[in-house]
Amino acid sequence: MIIDGHAHACGKYNNADNIIEYLDLHGIDKVVLCPGEPKSSKNYSYPMLADIFKSSNLVYFLNKVICLATKISGVSNHIDEQNKVVYNISRPYPERIVNAYWVNPLDENCIKKLNEYYEIYHFKLIKLHQCWNKFDIGDHNSIEVVKWAAERNIPIFIHLLSENQVLKFVEITNIFQDTIFIVAHMIGFEIISRNTKNVNVYYDLSGPQVYPTEIINKALISVGSTKLILGSDTPYGVDNIEKIKNRLKQQSLSSKDLDNIMGDNIAKLLQL
Repeated sequence: MIIDGHAHACGKYNNADNIIEYLDLHGIDKVVLCPGEPKSSKNYSYPMLADIFKSSNLVYFLNKVICLATKISGVSNHIDEQNKVVYNISRPYPERIVNAYWVNPLDENCIKKLNEYYEIYHFKLIKLHQCWNKFDIGDHNSIEVVKWAAERNIPIFIHLLSENQVLKFVEITNIFQDTIFIVAHMIGFEIISRNTKNVNVYYDLSGPQVYPTEIINKALISVGSTKLILGSDTPYGVDNIEKIKNRLKQQSLSSKDLDNIMGDNIAKLLQL
């Protein structure tokens, strides 16, 4: 089974039929769909910067660019409506398109909305993004989101902003060790994997443009294939799944290891 564990409802994934067509064409069984840019059909082609700048800190610089672009475009003002878009896209193909729910902890009503929309959308995953919403992972609202997710055994997928937030994230994972976390784009992997005591922390391989191949090798050695999750981050990058597959081919993995990464891990987490 192949599952794209991280994609957005925009670009080539801006409607259900386009998504199914792409999944079928590329042999992908399911996709976990998050909100994205409203009413956007734009796809992005990024250079493989991580092959040139082989530093795990590259992503922190790129995060600053994302923050600026998000502020200028105002896309973060449309999260609620985009959550509804994701739900509506998933409805015709619930076995293929898995809806995620984007939470903004800066919204004082975020817990109220979680309670209300969980009953309607029945989402399988919570998305947090510190470049779109510059919250502190250790503040009260963020911790309330973590508690809410833990009570319902719903994984939290998080894009971390900075090394400082990575360190705070480690503290939160150690306090809430029953909460399932998925870290986007391998951000802060070396710090997190060395310092977290939480066995429920997983790592997303999407965005191969922003982290070097060596990080995958280190991850396989330190946390193993059961903690890694395939993702494309569509539409941010062209054929990212193929790029990640090519990286995995360099690792001499067993068929079981590949099955874990390509879909089994996220299927178990989301009970698919």
